[in-house]
Amino acid sequence: MTFIKTSKLLKISRANLQLMKECPRCFWLYKHKDIRRPQGYPYTLSIAVDQLLKHEFDEYREKGEMHPVLLGHNGLSDAKLYPDQAQLQKWRNNFEGLKYHDESLDATLFGAVDDMLKFPDGSLAVIDYKSSGAKEISVYDDYQMQMDTYTYILEQLGLKTARKAYFVFFQVDKTDGFRGRLPFRGEIREVTADPSYIYDIFADAVKLARSDVPPQSHSECQYCLWAENHKHINE
Repeated sequence: MTFIKTSKLLKISRANLQLMKECPRCFWLYKHKDIRRPQGYPYTLSIAVDQLLKHEFDEYREKGEMHPVLLGHNGLSDAKLYPDQAQLQKWRNNFEGLKYHDESLDATLFGAVDDMLKFPDGSLAVIDYKSSGAKEISVYDDYQMQMDTYTYILEQLGLKTARKAYFVFFQVDKTDGFRGRLPFRGEIREVTADPSYIYDIFADAVKLARSDVPPQSHSECQYCLWAENHKHINE
């Protein structure tokens, strides 16, 4: 697949890949017209938990210790939290992030990580924090693609990966009441990271983003369905 270089830098985020997978038309409208899907209420509680966890994990990192929630998990006895705080801060930053520019596609793939593990052989594994009030913890397909994408970027940057990733779920414990506090219990979910398909979906996203022809409405997309049912409003 050959792409013509353009003067405008094309950046595709990890979330963009998920959007294209869900609905190519919504992805095209976002990239071409800056028309976004309607936003729901912000997850302010989840954002707050995420910020607190980053601060807490960093405290253990500074002491050279593993966070207690990771202690005892099978396979992590020799691992440590990624020690380069300055580099991690760049990878966490939404405007900097973990990014890779593909010269053949003339496009950049990027995302922002929560944390990282480093193993004795130098290999890396991404950690993602998740807070949940659900009764059962689930690793959804978009969660998996998130980790596959990050692993792909790390490898394209020439870094060795463990081909594993870890979700650190903090689940609300509803067994002991509220009393002005929200207790959480931590649970680890290890997944196998498979970056093998990411280039293809990245290339498809680049091709679609540069196309002047919008895709047809997606039959299973609720946003496309709403627009089709209400298009007479603007006629």
